[in-house]
Amino acid sequence: MTERSRQTVELAAEGVCLCVEGTTRELQRTGRFAELLRELGACAVAAQPAAVAEAVRNGDAYQAHLSDLASRRVSTGEAVHSLLYEDARAACDKLLPHYRKSAGLCACVFVPLDPYADGRRAVAEASALWWTVDRPNAVVSVHVAHGEGPLVGDLLARGISVDVRSLFTLEQFDRLFEEFLSGLERARDAGCELSGIHFAASVPLRLLDESIAARLGLTARREDWAVAVARLLHHRREQLMDGARWRSLVRAGVRPPHFVWSSHAAPVTEAVHYLEELVAWNSVFSAGPGTLRAVRSRAELRGDSVSGTEMCSRQVLSTLHHHGVDLYDLGLELQQTQLKAARAEWTELCEAVEALLRRA
Repeated sequence: MTERSRQTVELAAEGVCLCVEGTTRELQRTGRFAELLRELGACAVAAQPAAVAEAVRNGDAYQAHLSDLASRRVSTGEAVHSLLYEDARAACDKLLPHYRKSAGLCACVFVPLDPYADGRRAVAEASALWWTVDRPNAVVSVHVAHGEGPLVGDLLARGISVDVRSLFTLEQFDRLFEEFLSGLERARDAGCELSGIHFAASVPLRLLDESIAARLGLTARREDWAVAVARLLHHRREQLMDGARWRSLVRAGVRPPHFVWSSHAAPVTEAVHYLEELVAWNSVFSAGPGTLRAVRSRAELRGDSVSGTEMCSRQVLSTLHHHGVDLYDLGLELQQTQLKAARAEWTELCEAVEALLRRA
């Protein structure tokens, strides 16, 4: 049996949870999912529509399920939801023993919401996902953009755990934290058990670094811009959790919000660097299986690497303003970019499922 590495044990001791991105039914069926759990311990997992689309096109893990759905003549949209929800339930069940022993987002399963849904439909779709999966360690992943309604607060008010997939600036987090507070206050007043509601906000680190480098006319990252932003977000969370509203919710059993440091699409060496620089309590480091395995042998951990870094982080980012980079505007642009990318992935999955339904 594979033993957990020193690094994964140290991360757990610092309150850092690992998250495996891009899990599919094939990963679970072949036993590689169980192997990952033995290596990484209690970890979260995140479904990605692009990974499921690839498995639908090039594997056989979903064929029997889609054949049954074709016999029932279900719509493509219903079939996509059926695949994702079944995967989520299976992953939740495998992780449930770990979830019951741990706290926070360890052993949770992030399930994507249809990114084309907005307004009332988004709330209805998320509620349907929550009821259908029906597991305490499920978390609904959503994309938000500037100007949209209070989706996060509305979902939390219904007792639904939420992960916001695109956070880039302090201003965006301030808005999310207000939704977090108001949503949980409504949930408390409605009699919901607050200890069972999770909230997370994901920071796509490489996308942020690449976008800043492009604004500066650089071909590669030159500074730890995304790390600086992430560290300031952590500091801002500590400030916001010092208010009276937060303390009132703590007395009602609320869990603190998590940050998910996403190294999606980052090379292994870059992802390991992100991990080393962002070891902080109540955080999640998210990457593909190969990158997380590399952590076992490459990461040089030094305990909490975030506390006490506020001043140097502000210094790193202060140079951006002098070069004409407005992080606030960039953050709004990147939220739209992430939403468009999520919709493209969802369309890709729908097309792959539709093609197989026709052949079944």
